[in-house]
Amino acid sequence: MAPPLLQVLLDGLFTGAAYALMAAGMALILGVVKVINLSHGAFFTLGAYVAYALAERGIGSPIAAAPLAGVIAFAFGVFLGKSFVNPVRSHPFALPVGTLACALLFEQAAQRIWGPHPLSIGAGAPWIGPGGLVLRQWGVIAFLSSAALLGGLKWVLSARPGLPLRLIAEDEEIACSLGMDVEAIRYLTFGGACAMAAAAGALLAPSGAVTPTMGRAPLLLSLVVVIVAGMDSVAAIFLLSIGLGILGNACAWFLSPQWSYVALLVAVCLLLSARPAGIVVLAGRRD
Repeated sequence: MAPPLLQVLLDGLFTGAAYALMAAGMALILGVVKVINLSHGAFFTLGAYVAYALAERGIGSPIAAAPLAGVIAFAFGVFLGKSFVNPVRSHPFALPVGTLACALLFEQAAQRIWGPHPLSIGAGAPWIGPGGLVLRQWGVIAFLSSAALLGGLKWVLSARPGLPLRLIAEDEEIACSLGMDVEAIRYLTFGGACAMAAAAGALLAPSGAVTPTMGRAPLLLSLVVVIVAGMDSVAAIFLLSIGLGILGNACAWFLSPQWSYVALLVAVCLLLSARPAGIVVLAGRRD
């Protein structure tokens, strides 16, 4: 049997990688659309319920659930971005309230459809690695999928296809003057970020209970990850999410699951107190 500490580190690595996917989506919304999306956690929950619905039909693999959840969330995200976020984004106080209302509406709808009780998905038989280390199937899939998607996102943002996103994030007026359809890029980005949150929910669904309110804690976690790591570095978001995933998993293992999010929030508060501008600040930029 593997040492408990090594097992905790591995499970935290798996969980943190999926959280990084959700946090990177939040960073895209904050950076390009420039709004705070409080419905991001609802898309995480939507992904988990898509995974549950597929598992009920005998398709229990997150490999199948994550793409389907992403497509559904992208469609909802584009609709929300085009019909609500873009028209209201000039009113900074109305948008967080509106997206929070959307999240609460989704929770009520999920409770109506699937009920208020926790649901579970079969995680599949784990693989036994060197030294008796338990490799959970969902964890391996979540880590590899998240790393691949975030690697692709990092490449897109640094290459020519990501130029419109970088330009809109820096100066929307210049982007408009160059003939870019800024409104369309905004709602497509919003939809893509929602798809990332849903994929994270589908990947993590086998790791715990699926409930209508399960997206609240990941929403808060993704917000603080973006605040601390900044919106400019996918690598920093990934590494910080991994670190927080390991910390939360260690607290859940050695103390109790109820202490995991408390420990994460305390850690983030300490980080923000030490580095109010975040741990990654571009040269020449203060915020």
